[in-house]
This record gives sequence, C-alpha cells and structure tokens, in this order.
Amino acid sequence: MPDAIIIGAGAAGLTAGLLLARRGWRVDVLERDVDDRPGDLAGVDGWRRPGATQTWHSHAFLARCRSLLAEHAPDVLDALRAAGALEVRLTEHAPPTLTGPAPADDELVVLGCRRAVLDWVLREVVAAQPGVTVRSGTRVVGLRTETAPGGAGGGIGAGAGAGAGGGAAFSRGPVLVRGVRLADGSSRDADLVVDAAGRLSPVRRWLVDAGADLPMPAEADCGIAYYSRFYRRTGPTPDIALNRGHTTGASFDRYSCLMFPADGDSFSLTFGVLPEDADIRVLRHGAAFDAAVRSIELFVPWLDPADVRPVSPVTAMSHLTNRLRPLVADGRPGVLGLLAIGDAAVITNPAHTRGVSLGVLGAVRLAEVASTLRDPAERALALDESTRAELAPWFEDSCAQDAARLLRWRPEQPVVPRARGAEPAEGAPPTGYTPWPAAPATGAGAAWPAGVTNGEAYLAARRDPGIWHRFTRLQNLLATPSDVLGEPGFAARVREVLATGWRPAGVPGPGHDDLVGLAADALARVGAPEPR
Repeated sequence: MPDAIIIGAGAAGLTAGLLLARRGWRVDVLERDVDDRPGDLAGVDGWRRPGATQTWHSHAFLARCRSLLAEHAPDVLDALRAAGALEVRLTEHAPPTLTGPAPADDELVVLGCRRAVLDWVLREVVAAQPGVTVRSGTRVVGLRTETAPGGAGGGIGAGAGAGAGGGAAFSRGPVLVRGVRLADGSSRDADLVVDAAGRLSPVRRWLVDAGADLPMPAEADCGIAYYSRFYRRTGPTPDIALNRGHTTGASFDRYSCLMFPADGDSFSLTFGVLPEDADIRVLRHGAAFDAAVRSIELFVPWLDPADVRPVSPVTAMSHLTNRLRPLVADGRPGVLGLLAIGDAAVITNPAHTRGVSLGVLGAVRLAEVASTLRDPAERALALDESTRAELAPWFEDSCAQDAARLLRWRPEQPVVPRARGAEPAEGAPPTGYTPWPAAPATGAGAAWPAGVTNGEAYLAARRDPGIWHRFTRLQNLLATPSDVLGEPGFAARVREVLATGWRPAGVPGPGHDDLVGLAADALARVGAPEPR
C-alpha cells in the first residue's frame, strides 16, 4: 500500500486525501491548525479557522465542482445537500432580457454554501474514510530531500535562506522529496508528498533552498480588496431574481457589491474595492457595512431589519494576486516525489469564485495520476499537462478580467497587470505557459485574434440565449476561455448583438463618495467602532 503525506487540510487537501484513500493509498493529512470545529453544523456560525481567513468570505461552488463531486465523491455532495446547501439551477435564473428561452442544461447547477459548511462536511466524510487520517495541530517545517546525480542531498526547511525562483535551468537534476520534517523534531517519509498548504505555502521556498531548479512563478496583482459579512433570515426568502448567474449584484463607481445565497437561511454580501482606497475602509465596521448595503436598492428586500440579523463580523481580505506556480519547465520536472494542488499551484481572483472548484479539480487529477502512474517523473509531467490545459487558462482569464476592471476603476492609471518574470509578445499569454493563445497583454479591448473579451460576451449574453448558454458554461469552468471567447462563430454572434446598440439597463447604486459618506454617518451614530 503506497503512502502519501498531504500538507494542509483545506478543500483541496481533504479531497485529495479522500480520493487517494479510495484508490488504495494510506494517507496522512497534516494540518497546522488544531481541530476546533464544532460538534455539529449548528455551531458553524462561530467557527473561525485562523489559518484560512477566506472561510468567512462569500463562496459558491461552480457547476464543474458539483459535477466532479457527483462523479468522484457523491457522498460529499449528498452530505452538502443534507447540510442545506442550495442547488442553484442557472437556467432558472437566465436574464429576463433574453430574446428567447435559455437552452436546457442539467449540468449548469451551482452549489450555494458557506465555506465553513463545506469544510465541516469534508472533515466528517474524511473522518469516516478508512485509510486516511487528519493529524491536526501538526506543523510541517521542512522537507526530507535528496538530489539526483549532479547535486548534493539532505534536509531543508524553515530557517534556511529563501528564494522564489530558480537558478540556471536544471543544472543539478531534480530534487527528490522523500518526506517531511515536523516542528517537534521528528520526520515522516512517504511515497508521495502533496503541497496543499494554500496561497502562503512555504513548500516552494523549501524546494528552491534544497537546490530545485523551478520555473519562474507568474504573478499579477488583482488590484482589489474585499469586505464580507454573513446574515441569516428569520423571514421568507425574498422573491428576487439572481442577476449574475448564482449571485445578485453589480459593479458601481469604483466598487462592486454582490450577494451570495448560501445554505439554509444564510447569505453573504461582499464589497470589492480598490486596495489603496483609504476612505472606503470604513466598511470594516458592521454599522457602516450594513448602512452601505442597504443603500443599494437591489439588496433592500434582502435586508429588512425585522427579518435579518448579521451572524458574523465584517471580514477583510487584501494583498490578493493571481498566481501560477508550475514545477515543470521545458518538459523536465524540477522536483520528484512532490505534487502541488489548490492555491499552492494556482490562485485566481476570489471574485470569480473559482478557487475551491479548481482545488477539487486538481485533487481529482492528482488522485488519477498518482494511482495510474508509478514513476515520479511521469506523475509530475502528467499533472503538469493537466495544469496547463485545465488550470492555467483560468489564471490567464483572471488576469485579463482584472485588467479590464482596473481600466474602469483607475482610468488615470491604465496599467494592465503583467505576469512576473515574463515579457509577452503581442498576442502571447502573459506567462507563456498555457497551450492556447491568450489575450494580448495590453489594451482595454484585448481579445484573442478574431475573438472577443469576457466583458463583451457578458453583455451579449444578457440578450442572446445561445451566447448566454455558452458563456455560462465558460463561467462555470465547463468550457475554456479559448474554446468560447476565441471561437470565430461565437465571437461573430457577440459582435452582431453588440452592433444593434442594445445594452442592459444599469443597476442603480450610490456613487463612491455618497457610499462612503452614508457609511461614515452610520458609524458615527453608533459611537465607538465595534471591537474586532
């Protein structure tokens, strides 16, 4: 029976552990946080997971995620339903401005659920699975490594000098990972180590310190910060159509606001703002946040004080980047015996709600690769191929969407985020990593040759049923951006719709300065800021 160690008990790590165990592996999931989850779902409102601050921001689990669970872990999907997760059938929420009925598509179903509920359910299912053990309160501080002929081996980890990239490509051969070193001074060996330690994972630094020649990671600032708050209804659900697929909301004057239906009677609201906008940081206070969301007409029916109460403080999230951290370059792995999934491999702007879906997809592919291939190099190459084809396109798409938004929110600074370490040619992907032609790196209207932008497709999808169907599948990771936005027939139809001059009506909302003013006034009326 092969052994695997997974670093991190987030959604990607737990899913990978579950699937590997069901394929005959013996799995230890090592999690640095103690297991302080509540005994039942009734206590989830107070579960705060300090190592996963994203837990208390808005989430949705896209149609691709639901399909993967239905195929590979149907008991998890059943448990989420039992926990009250909503199944939002997107064809029932197609825009009323369409010129005809939306095409039927049973795959277009999004799960509305708090992240804390998903994590709780995953822990419960994994705890009942023979062959996998979650060891909470276990901190990994380094790797046990060897180096292929041409370099030195040994152990490396916390406290050593750090580097983010690599040196001369593959001058020493790949680093071989044999296991991990723990904070208590012990070590554990395994046939496979999985980096599922999230966006702050130190594993890449440990690999570089051990002599691994890794390709340069690609990184682009999202140019956004978030403020989120969760609420619970005591009255009936408002009869309001979801106007953005599985959410309701809009982008306004230098801010956005979206409402996410969640499990049971809960829902969340999230503001997206410019990270340098000091004035709008007043939203971090509950009274100011509540006043701000109630000033947006779209949300008023959801926020009747007689029927709704907040169940969380306002949670902030900033310093966000789109990031891609490959471990293979030019067909040669920089490391053997270790694979990366989830946010340790690719991160996209949380606004697109893709993180968990991409993490589950990565976990499924890792389990397939690890269980069908025995050679570590073949495993590394196979997972890298999947990353290029199925994950990296969403990094590119997220960079392009962030660039377009920043041109609206920062018109005086029309700077498109660029991937670190890359100077793309016109029409080339920012990273040079994906196998399909991505958007040019510059210009407000950047698009694939003969293609259209995400923003153009979004507008046309409010009018044309066929465009809506294909665009909605794109938004739910069921089709790649190049297959949709770059397809000549689709692009031609989008241009036809836009050429008619039709545009959807705007969503009314206060301007930036008015929003800040009324939020500040509300905070002043309650006196001292709420304790954090």
